[in-house]
Parts: sequence; C-alpha cells; structure tokens
Amino acid sequence: MRAVNLLPPDLRGAAPAAPSARPERERVEGIGAYVVLGALALCVALLAVYVLATNTVEQKQADLTNVTAQADTAVKAAAKLKPYADFEAMALARVETVRGLAAARFEWEQALRDLSRAVPGDVKLESLNGDMGLPGTGGSGTGDPLRGSIQAPAISLGGCAPSQPSVARLMARLRAVDGVTRVSLSKSEKGESDNESACTGSNPPEFSVVVFFERSAALAAFAPPAKDAASASASAVPVPTAIEGEESTTEGGESASTGNSAQAEADGAESTTTSGADTP
Repeated sequence: MRAVNLLPPDLRGAAPAAPSARPERERVEGIGAYVVLGALALCVALLAVYVLATNTVEQKQADLTNVTAQADTAVKAAAKLKPYADFEAMALARVETVRGLAAARFEWEQALRDLSRAVPGDVKLESLNGDMGLPGTGGSGTGDPLRGSIQAPAISLGGCAPSQPSVARLMARLRAVDGVTRVSLSKSEKGESDNESACTGSNPPEFSVVVFFERSAALAAFAPPAKDAASASASAVPVPTAIEGEESTTEGGESASTGNSAQAEADGAESTTTSGADTP
C-alpha cells in the first residue's frame, strides 16, 4: 500500500520538528518538581530540628529548676544541723585541750615532798617558786637569772644557811632528789652584819638555787617535732604557774634517807660554792 499524507501542504514542513520539542518541556517540568520537593524536605528537617532543640531546652530548664529546689532544701537542712556540728567541734577542741593539759601535768606534790625532805634543818627558805618554764608561759617572776636558761619544769629556792659548806650540802642533797637533772647556784653571798636573818651564825650566806627537772614527761609532751623545731610557735595549751610564793619562811625537814644524807654531807664538805655553779 502507499502511504498518504493527509496534512495540508502548509503544515507538512513543520511536522518533523514537533516530536523533539515535547520531551524538553517534560524534562524542565520534572526538574521543577524535584526542586519543590527538596525545598519542602529541607523545611520539614529544619522544623524538626527546631522542635527538638526547643524540647531539649525546656527539659534542661526543668532539670535546673529541680536541682535548684533540691539545693535549697539541702541548704536549709544543713542550716538546721549547724548547731550540732558547732557543738561537736567545740567538744573536740575541749577534749584536745584536756589531753594537752593532762600530758603536761607535772607532779608538783611529789617534787615538793622530796625537796622538803632533802633540805637540811639548819637551812631556812625565804622564797620558793615553781613553774613549767615552757614556751607560752609567763615565767615564775622569781628574778633568778639562771631560771630562763633552760625551758623545763624547775623550782627556784631562796634563803640562807649557817655557812657556805651548808649551801654546798644543800645542793648535793637536792641533786639526789628523784627526777632532778640539774641544780644551779645563782648566788651564795654573806649578808650584812646588821641585817636580821633567820639563820644562826656570823653573817650567814644568802643563796639562790634553781632545781631543774629536764626529763619531765610534761616537757616531752610540749616539745615540737625535730623537723619543725626551728619554726615551732609557742604552745597553745595554757600552763598555769604552779607555785608562786614570796617571802614565806619555811624550814626544810631532814632527809628521810640516811644514805643520801651521809653522802650529801660528805659531798658538801668538799664542795666550793661559786656564783653560777651547776651540779649536773
């Protein structure tokens, strides 16, 4: 059969171009649809991000409010319990103070009893002072220049004796007292002839003696550690002066130990008294 073209002659020349124009228009319309869909997807994603961020911020704010309320409640509870904590701290501080005082306790009663037995009967005491001699104390106020040379418990004796050998015998007997580590003689001078004295004899010498107890447990309790000895400050535990008696005339009793008395008399006969002499 023979093909017949039914189009008018004026349209026969444009007919071949029609099939190629239609696919280009379809491609343009398809790209525009994809752009619109992409824009919509981006808007949906941004909206989702905004919603999630808003929810997260609100949750964090709620958590902060809860934590703040809990903190306020804890502060109020701690304020109510603060008096109990203060009382516990005060109790612990007092316990430490009592322990320090107990550790620094010195047996003054025993020391004075032993000294009263060691002092010969012909020696008269006009002053007797005892103190701890540790940092933080005000000192005994005896005025003896040898008292401040050693920081240790000590007893200062002042009085008169019939003679210089009696002073030497007194020092020897004091050195034999339990716990005594050093007996220092500050002075032993004969008084004026016209001055009244409790001792008998011609111009009886007046003496000043310091008895040290350097091995006392109280001294070890207050001593600072060796590494901090250079920078150690004064002790914070108050140590009261044990004895402060001035111008009190007492007579020393005879020693209860016969052996110590005989040894003291033998030592006293050979001793010489010089100012500032020590009996180690």
